[in-house]
Amino acid sequence: MSWRIGVDIGGAFTDLYAINPDTRETDWTKVESTPPDFEKGVIEGVEQLEENGINLQNADQIIHGQTVVINTIITRSGSKVGFITSEGYDIIDMQRGNRRDIFNFKYKKPEQFVDRYMTEWVDERIDEDGSEHRLLDEKEVEEATKSLIDKGAEAISIGFINSYQNPEHERRAKEIVKKVCKEKGIENPLITISSDTTQQWREYERFNTAILNSYVQPTFVNYINELEEALKSEGFEGTFYLTLASGGMATAKYAKRFPITTVEGGPISGIMGGTSVGELIDKEDIIVIDGGSTTTKAGLAEDLTPKTKTEYWVEQDEYTAGYPAKVPVVDIQEIGNGGTSIVWADEAGNLQVGPKAAGSRPGPACYDMGGDKPTLTDAYVVTGHLNPNYLLGGDLRINKDMAKNSIEDVADEVGLSPKDTAYGAIRVANNKSARLIRLISIRKGFDPRDFTLIAHGGSGPMVAPFIAKELNIPEIIVPSIPSGVFNPWGMVGLDIRHELVKTRDIKMEKDKESIDDINETFETLESDLRRAFKDEGIDPERLVVNRRLDMKYEGQAHTLKISCPKGKLDQNDIVSLKQKFHATHDREYGFKLEDSEIKIVNFHDIGLIPIEPPSIQKHENEATLEDSFLGEREVYNGEEKVSTPVYEKEKFPIDVEVDGPCIIEGETATIIVPADFEVRHDLFGNLRMIH
Repeated sequence: MSWRIGVDIGGAFTDLYAINPDTRETDWTKVESTPPDFEKGVIEGVEQLEENGINLQNADQIIHGQTVVINTIITRSGSKVGFITSEGYDIIDMQRGNRRDIFNFKYKKPEQFVDRYMTEWVDERIDEDGSEHRLLDEKEVEEATKSLIDKGAEAISIGFINSYQNPEHERRAKEIVKKVCKEKGIENPLITISSDTTQQWREYERFNTAILNSYVQPTFVNYINELEEALKSEGFEGTFYLTLASGGMATAKYAKRFPITTVEGGPISGIMGGTSVGELIDKEDIIVIDGGSTTTKAGLAEDLTPKTKTEYWVEQDEYTAGYPAKVPVVDIQEIGNGGTSIVWADEAGNLQVGPKAAGSRPGPACYDMGGDKPTLTDAYVVTGHLNPNYLLGGDLRINKDMAKNSIEDVADEVGLSPKDTAYGAIRVANNKSARLIRLISIRKGFDPRDFTLIAHGGSGPMVAPFIAKELNIPEIIVPSIPSGVFNPWGMVGLDIRHELVKTRDIKMEKDKESIDDINETFETLESDLRRAFKDEGIDPERLVVNRRLDMKYEGQAHTLKISCPKGKLDQNDIVSLKQKFHATHDREYGFKLEDSEIKIVNFHDIGLIPIEPPSIQKHENEATLEDSFLGEREVYNGEEKVSTPVYEKEKFPIDVEVDGPCIIEGETATIIVPADFEVRHDLFGNLRMIH
């Protein structure tokens, strides 16, 4: 038996989903997350699976999505980084001179992850065309390394000017740093060079990516090593993978070299899983929302292809530009709005929800585990939307009185009754989620009315109807996979993935020289991809390559990513790519310049080793509506309490339409069906709501 197991760590729960592709057996479990020792929660979940008969000795793959990287950055708990760069350049201190909002007086330049004290400059210079202008002073590299080690550097980054065109100086400097570290008794030093993380232009962004990689690397490597050892002690001898921010997975060996590529791997698995559901039900344009315990995430896929970008900014908000990481990332947006988000009143007496959260410990007040601050979960309990006795099929007991007591404290501050305060908190959270969907759709030129909303996570199916009503989204899908373990289910179907992005400034012309230049660049990248997979022990003969081009009008600063045909391009392909770029620019920015020259900035190759995704079988359910009926519960709708029927999701009949209002309780999530919606189970067990 060959099991594949997905593991996703969230703010409150660690979720595991196991599937045997040969027998189609499945199993799942949820356990409390155990920060800061997250590996303990993973092992606890694995042991629960073993109690259910899944022996790790029979597991071929474990695919892990984690929050260690992003949490290390956000909490500033990473390593002490030493940085070696080109003489005469203060790029990390200078950052970018432009500001996204020049009239924002609250703007603050972000503090960098390496300061001047831990920066060393060495004499060298590569010109913009890749030629060597000045030799690398190897003696200075030796002295710089010794200085950084003496200052306590735990990881070292190297970033030289124009290394994206010619990385030889960076590579040689890395060898020198290794030699010095060995002389100092440091085995397996952690060294990142900027040209290994990306071969794109923009020095600040490339250098910062390398620095962030070094900043999280010691913590990440220690975590993965400890987890690998723990899994090995449980009998696991298969391949351990980490989910990537780009929507694929890579071996732990690769992830330990480049942990920054895993920065948002967990939630992105839900987007990829959503595309599998969309394909199953013949919906090509989807929006996926993941309502978690501490955050809500959302992403969009047109033609079942998630939008990707090659530049990600950590902690970017209205006050700061954030920190750039030039790694491929599926374009998702995230807000601090989840089940354990704290409900509070601001100085003006207005009701607020999040971004602070109670997490798994002490958790919402209703969990009765020591938490006394009101959360969104407590609000749903007080209004009657959530079962007042238990959640997770009875595994999690609920104390309704504790929920009500916690809400009363905020109610006094805002001058409302507890039930109105609770309902108000729900509306505030729903409004925030609706704004999130606007960010990924309307702001990007997409009409949400043309999309299907796929909702998962513990709170996703509760907020989805409000979003659909607010934005006129015609249909909501709650997948048959238990909502609370949808992310790890998405992980077990991820492809093994590597991506290469190379800056080449080329005019998009139809002449033979330009076309040959484009083809040669793609061929070089694809040869590098094959080598990367081979180095990891993966047969490159199975490689599937998808191409993208970052294109712009002459004189523009921003680019748009355009999909590109495979094989050798010809004049017809160039014409087609130009037309596609014009159409995309018109949709994104509201205009196109058909007479302007178009340039290619970046070549982007995506290499995939396909993994057969888990199939969703037809739902064999002969139950009647009466079989699934659990009774009625009084639910407060903001005006009055309404007696509302409650059904069990797992017994909800096939193709029987039920009008709202009603509540459908699943094993890991509650689905709210408002008065102007109707709901039914399709043949695959997905709940489909329309209004």
